[in-house]
Amino acid sequence: MPAEHCRHLAIISGLLLIAAGCGDEPFPFDGEDPARGPGELIGDRPQLNDGFDGGFSGDVSPRDVAPPEGEELPPCDGACRDYCDGLALDNPVDRGACHSLWGIGLDTQAVADTEACRRLHVDMLGEFPTRSELRALCDDRSWDEVVEELLDDPRFTFIQQRAWADTLLYNNEALSFERIYDADDIVRNLYEGRIGYDEFAAIMSAHPVLTRRYDTASDRAEKLFDLFLGRPPYESERADMARLYVLWGNGYFDHPRLGMRLPDAVIEFQCLDEDGNVDDGAKGACTSILWGYNELIMTPDYRATEGEMWSGLLTAEEWQALQAPGRIIAEELGFWENAADQVLRQYLGYDLGQQLPEVRQALLEYVLAHDGDIRSLHYAVATSQIYLQGNGGETPSEHRYTYGSFKQVEVEPWIDSVKKNTGYALSMCDHRLPVVDMFLDDATPAGLSLIDASRWEIDGDGISTGYRDLARTLGGCPDNGIGGRFKTVSILTTATQEGFVAQVCNPTLEPGSGADVARLLPDGVGENRAIDPDVAESIVSYQIEHFFGRSASDDEIAEARENADRCAPKPCTAQSFARPVCYALLSSSEMLFY
Repeated sequence: MPAEHCRHLAIISGLLLIAAGCGDEPFPFDGEDPARGPGELIGDRPQLNDGFDGGFSGDVSPRDVAPPEGEELPPCDGACRDYCDGLALDNPVDRGACHSLWGIGLDTQAVADTEACRRLHVDMLGEFPTRSELRALCDDRSWDEVVEELLDDPRFTFIQQRAWADTLLYNNEALSFERIYDADDIVRNLYEGRIGYDEFAAIMSAHPVLTRRYDTASDRAEKLFDLFLGRPPYESERADMARLYVLWGNGYFDHPRLGMRLPDAVIEFQCLDEDGNVDDGAKGACTSILWGYNELIMTPDYRATEGEMWSGLLTAEEWQALQAPGRIIAEELGFWENAADQVLRQYLGYDLGQQLPEVRQALLEYVLAHDGDIRSLHYAVATSQIYLQGNGGETPSEHRYTYGSFKQVEVEPWIDSVKKNTGYALSMCDHRLPVVDMFLDDATPAGLSLIDASRWEIDGDGISTGYRDLARTLGGCPDNGIGGRFKTVSILTTATQEGFVAQVCNPTLEPGSGADVARLLPDGVGENRAIDPDVAESIVSYQIEHFFGRSASDDEIAEARENADRCAPKPCTAQSFARPVCYALLSSSEMLFY
């Protein structure tokens, strides 16, 4: 008997037995790699691109004309276009922006290398760098080299996976965790540059994390448009695309190793007659005609039970057929425009593509020239003059793109930075298993192996929830049950953040509390060292370099020296000075905005 048939029969029967001629394990389970789904078909592919052209353009000066005043921009005339053509800008973002920037006399704002490097580190790796990390990354290197290194860092891939978990609303009470793990692997392949964004859209359009998450065919069609076109469908588009989703239904799968019933997508055979053959009079309900003729009908075989089939039994050819909605969407011009807009918003924090459509067009052409490799967009934006510019001082003009981005840091990067830079022990959460307690309630060896291999930690009381509880209060680490992530600045969030920083820094010197004080002091300064102006300066300088990735300013050094004599209670030690300094710095706006 063929091995695939053995596996299907074993699963359908619900028995975990060694079938004659079927090998040793008809339904293997690996807690470290439980993914099941279309992502298994991708395989180990080489990267689409070894590197990218069109990086940092170098310093650019505006044309010597009076810059426009007010919000209305003058047209880019012949002299403007000649000037931009003469600059020979390599970066597609800069090239697209020139006609509304340097060519008409506007300028970008110069940036300190440390500011730009810190911004890159947060945006691409998800944590604030220390001064030593910043130097190792950016000193004596071009921005092209820096961004290339960051794109290859596993942390870059991880924060993209977490972002897609928010977008797709991973929730393992509504979705099978095996499907979530599979989708997470597909996202990893995308950001490692092994599949193009168009193939990614095709696979995800028929993935159970989308089809099982929504109740009706129309809901699934609407989500597809929102994901990949950034807009709701017109009613005709919704109705037509929904015909390619009528085969999907919401069912369950009894997992033979976990002893649990998991929510999962099933195939419901539609547009058939009583004998299971295609009904010519009804097949229009399974056929899209708005983007050409696309008929999607499946007929049952031995894998079907009571008129439906678990999606885990689909073959590679069947997955391919079911991915028609994504292939259709990827043919739309708006698909690539939306991809460019999403990356611009991620790095800049505003809709540059809508303000300057020429930038969007340049990025569209750039990503297509690199085989749909989504990393090319990240590379282009992160090496652009628009991104690598300062945001200090007075706003140079009313146009947002003439000064650098200034954003509120996400919850997890803020917590992770505090943890990393103070050594404070705190657990993690896992976006693949936002509802994890269910695997402890009816613990099985397979369930425990899943938790053990996850990012969750188990303590004496069960799952360690310190990180999760803090993050969810601030809008992060969402369980995605009903809503998802939120971001706000309020009295509640400020009090929560300050409470956590007080817990870490322990400014009141509670015995046995807070981070190890050795992590708050420079080398050679013991916790009982008496405070004088020189020691105070060394502590403040060390912490600013460690937390903010920059050198202390003259004003900060002067204030540190002045406060050495004010330190209380007397006699003041390095610890009693360092802990309040830690609290002041980690609760400041420089740790919340960048």
